[in-house]
Amino acid sequence: MSVLSLTAWTLFLCFVTSCEAAEKSISELIKEAAKALEKDWKSESDVIIHLLDQVNKLDKSLAACQIRQKDFEKQLLGFTDSQKTVKKDIADLDSKLNECCGKDPHHGQHIFIDWDDKGQLWLNGQEIKELRHSAELFILDAILLPTDTKVIALKGTNNEGDAGILVSTLDGFILTNTSWKCSNKEEKGWTGTDFNDSKWPKAHVVTSAKIKPVVGIREDASWIWTENYKPGKGDKDVFCRLKLK
Repeated sequence: MSVLSLTAWTLFLCFVTSCEAAEKSISELIKEAAKALEKDWKSESDVIIHLLDQVNKLDKSLAACQIRQKDFEKQLLGFTDSQKTVKKDIADLDSKLNECCGKDPHHGQHIFIDWDDKGQLWLNGQEIKELRHSAELFILDAILLPTDTKVIALKGTNNEGDAGILVSTLDGFILTNTSWKCSNKEEKGWTGTDFNDSKWPKAHVVTSAKIKPVVGIREDASWIWTENYKPGKGDKDVFCRLKLK
């Protein structure tokens, strides 16, 4: 076997086999390379050393890739676990608040919100500034709902691709669905309690391929937008309201 054919074999392994197959073959390739070229070792030693060095680097690169993949998988699992922990902690807090302060369905309720791509929130016309994840898909904001909340207003902005607003409380008292009203026009006073939204259309439930369930959001909540929903081409800014009874 010549150095040229051995090099061609190595490239063939790299480009037409899977990473797993290449990884399993590397150690055998090193042994066979040394054995096949043993007779020409003196005359082609520099070439052989270079070739084996390249194979070793490939071996290490594949191993490092596997390590990074495992680390990434651990990070994903850790993220999911942390979301579940936060959800449980908030549920425990809600339970304690209800025991302390009564069973008012508004009291102690957190609303969990997710936007695609980003958004803003108002309660009774007052903008809530404490949104840390309003531009991070699948990372939720949890906002404590005051007992006197009458109107929840949300603005959603989509820059590209899918769009949507997703909201729920742990007990399902609040869910994004067709009970909300959404418009593509920002009217004066639209976030307030006195605004007349009787002419606003019902929210459009987005049925395109969304990743569900979203950790922290109830599965019976729906992604909503305006009726003019077209991924990347529909309404860029939407304004949605819910009156609490």
